[in-house]
Amino acid sequence: MSEGTVGTDRRHKVQEKDSYRDAYQRDRDRVLYSSAFRRLAGVAQVAAVNEQLVLHNRLTHSLKVAQMGRRLVQHLRSQTDGPESGFPPESDLNEDVVETAGLVHDIGHPPFGHIAEEVLDQRLAQVPGLEGFEGNAQSFRVVTKLARRKEEHMGLNLTRATLNAVLKYPRLKPRDSAKPTTSWIDRGYGEKWGTYQTERDDFKWVRDGSGGELRSANAILMDWADDISYATHDLEDYFRAGLIPLHHLSVDKERIVKHGRRRLKKVNGFNEYRFREQIDAIVGEFGESLKSQCWDTRENRVQMNMITSNHLTRLVDAVRLVGEAPYVEVDEESQYRVAALKELTWFYVIDRPPLAIQQEGQKRIIGSLFDRLLMCMEKSPNSPKIPIQLRVIYRDIKRDDEAKGTFKGDKEARCARAVADYICLLTEAQAVDLGNRLAGRSQSSMFGTWFN
Repeated sequence: MSEGTVGTDRRHKVQEKDSYRDAYQRDRDRVLYSSAFRRLAGVAQVAAVNEQLVLHNRLTHSLKVAQMGRRLVQHLRSQTDGPESGFPPESDLNEDVVETAGLVHDIGHPPFGHIAEEVLDQRLAQVPGLEGFEGNAQSFRVVTKLARRKEEHMGLNLTRATLNAVLKYPRLKPRDSAKPTTSWIDRGYGEKWGTYQTERDDFKWVRDGSGGELRSANAILMDWADDISYATHDLEDYFRAGLIPLHHLSVDKERIVKHGRRRLKKVNGFNEYRFREQIDAIVGEFGESLKSQCWDTRENRVQMNMITSNHLTRLVDAVRLVGEAPYVEVDEESQYRVAALKELTWFYVIDRPPLAIQQEGQKRIIGSLFDRLLMCMEKSPNSPKIPIQLRVIYRDIKRDDEAKGTFKGDKEARCARAVADYICLLTEAQAVDLGNRLAGRSQSSMFGTWFN
């Protein structure tokens, strides 16, 4: 859809009374005003949100991804010499669409982030009729089914273009284990899946007219904005926390390269030598600019801000328009630069005992919470012992005509999906509190509980 027809691709037609916003701007406002989005303030980006250091959480990360996505479109627009829009009509490129997709991209992630995804995937994969769990598919489910703003339809009633931009992996779960044949630097495709069978009708509507499993141009920019934010802002977080010695990376350089090679060699088309080139470059750049580990010196603050700013400018400039679908591409060298920057967080933070040990505990919290809630649901899904929101989710699944074909009257599958949906609408503090209550370890009052 071209920008000239904006607003005509909303699935559930509703009367729009205001003339100062177009449909894409309304999409953005609906996401910002949703409780599912606000809840991201209580979900970790890398480390837990209760850390005393001021680190990015999923909310602040999503806000920066959204902002960066908008800037990427504006950068491309500034490079065009054509009419006002400057973009091929078939590309659907739009600042508001990419910004909204950035706000949505993590909205379905469970408490404790990716480590909890693994637990939920293991649990749901064991239930006949369910595909397992995938965070991107859950985000699509949240905005099309779980978040509610009107009685007459489920979800936030977002436009086709916005939902297409949310689909970083525009496919239902594959029925085989075949690996993608495209290189990882081809941003037009991704190796994961991004939609559950329960949202297949929404998926088909969104992808009507799209080319197979090729991402939309807006989705590519949202995904690149996500990578940029991870590679720059998270890195700055852990330099400030004293965990990543950016001033003295040379001492660990060979170990960083080896760690990255072991982690990334399975990625299709990964070139170790190009990766090493970027590690060498950033080790030199950081070493020349930062003279100590102390973040609080004025010199280091200024230098770190300059480094981040230079990276952001470089990585925005890496995007360019092309003449055919998907209409945008990202410079290959910049993709290796991002991979090298992200590797520093993997090496110094994610794959180290302090976080790894904590994550083992978080896996137990999510696993125990899922098991206890599922047992209660299978026994009596309408029991007053069940949190009200979980009962509502289960009821809506039973009423969802699209889901009936997936579950085929299978109570276990409905209960398991409802429990996973419910957990993915909790903050980390809520997950811990509810888990303690169900295990009989809570000293909290019964009055004024948050799940009434």
